[in-house]
Amino acid sequence: MTLPTMLFDTTEHVLIAVHGREPPSDEDWDSYMQTVVSLPATCSKTLVVTAGGGPNAKQRASVNEFVSKHTLTVAICTDTLLVRQISTALSWFNPRVRSFRGNDIAAALRYLEVSGPEAALVHHKVAKMRLELEGRAAR
Repeated sequence: MTLPTMLFDTTEHVLIAVHGREPPSDEDWDSYMQTVVSLPATCSKTLVVTAGGGPNAKQRASVNEFVSKHTLTVAICTDTLLVRQISTALSWFNPRVRSFRGNDIAAALRYLEVSGPEAALVHHKVAKMRLELEGRAAR
């Protein structure tokens, strides 16, 4: 059994994706994209938090295909130059993509216009997923 390279979850309005240091595997990415295409219309905001892992060219193409037909507002939290460059490339296809510092989830949520109990829930889920990925990476 292979360990996940990314984890994801949702709240009412936000899809949350957390990546470790490695790029997502095709298997994890396919599972993520299956979730993305089945999201209800009310869940049109995405928060990505990454320690350095980001989608490869093929995976980015699947996102670009999706956003060509759907409106998504995306906040990407990272301190990694490569992921910031990926964010810039994604913004060419979706001008609603913005980058934030890796730990500045509060600013990302303000950009996504998520506040109150839902913002608290997002913070909780991100922390839980980070710990899960870090714990698995340490094994």
